[in-house]
Amino acid sequence: MAGPMDELIPTRATLIQRLKDWQDQSSWQDFFDTYWKLIYGVAIKGGLTAAEAQDVVQETYLAVWTRPDSYAAGAGSLIGWLLGISTYSYMQ
Repeated sequence: MAGPMDELIPTRATLIQRLKDWQDQSSWQDFFDTYWKLIYGVAIKGGLTAAEAQDVVQETYLAVWTRPDSYAAGAGSLIGWLLGISTYSYMQ
């Protein structure tokens, strides 16, 4: 079931597949440009400072970079997966 965030940012499961090639700078830039504001905004709304929210964005991207295979398209939305990683990042 699509949530309100899914309507604002299109799911890009194919982009995640391209990220398996960590040297694909164009895909990584596309991924960053598409999702950083969402991750940052959720961290800010969660009560973090701007610096802490930037750290969450970096930690989330590091987690995706090290484990792009951890996203399974049939298991839920891409945005839900990213927000789960983000939440874990700032809970640490």
